[in-house]
Amino acid sequence: MASSRGSPSHYIPGFEWDEANEEKLLERHGVSVWEAEQCFANPHTCKKDGDHMLMLGMTDNGRMLFLVYEQKQRTVRVYSAREMTTRERAVYHREAQ
Repeated sequence: MASSRGSPSHYIPGFEWDEANEEKLLERHGVSVWEAEQCFANPHTCKKDGDHMLMLGMTDNGRMLFLVYEQKQRTVRVYSAREMTTRERAVYHREAQ
C-alpha cells in the first residue's frame, strides 16, 4: 500500500452517503459515518483494487479501520468499513507511520 498522510494542508474530500449504507456500516460492523470520514484526515495507507480504493486508516479515537471506497472527482463514497485484522494492523504500522 502506498502511504498518504492526512494533515491540515491535506485535501479532505466531500462524502456521499445514503441511509441504507449508513445503517449497514453501523449494524454489520459498528462503524459510524463519522469514524469512516475521520480516516481520511488521519494518517492512512491506500491502494487501488480495480475501480475501488482500499484504505487502512485511524479514527480520531485511535480505532483502526479497513475501508473500501470509490473516489468520484471531489467526492468519496464509502462502501464498507470494519475493524482491521491483525495482519492489516501490522501493515498499517509499517507503512502509515
